Amino acid sequence: MSSQPSAMSKKDEKGKNIQVVVRCRPFNQLERKANSHSVLEFDAQRREVAVRTGGINDKLGKKNYTFDMVFGPAAKQIEVYRSVVCPILDEVIMGYNCTIFAYGQTGTGKTFTMEGERSSEGEFTWEQV
Repeated sequence: MSSQPSAMSKKDEKGKNIQVVVRCRPFNQLERKANSHSVLEFDAQRREVAVRTGGINDKLGKKNYTFDMVFGPAAKQIEVYRSVVCPILDEVIMGYNCTIFAYGQTGTGKTFTMEGERSSEGEFTWEQV
């Protein structure tokens, strides 16, 4: 019997079995035209999203949520891919079963996160979005 831990136990030791990552999409054209105001604040370093629960200027009405990673509306598509998807692909290549699951209400940005934004020519703009 080998004294070295198996690859599976090394993976378990990292505590990376399940990660919750949040990416909030930028406003779409309709929201920009309506002069919508964001109710979210992002702190990628602290891995927090603050949701304003009161009015626009209400500083006290906030609820904070902490995640494994947080990407705000300014995050580039390629940054999300390299930070979230690439490590999972490495594990798939090593033989592990892995899943990337996009979850959220309709219109919250699941498709935007998975595909990016289409340019006027109908191509994906991974590097810009």
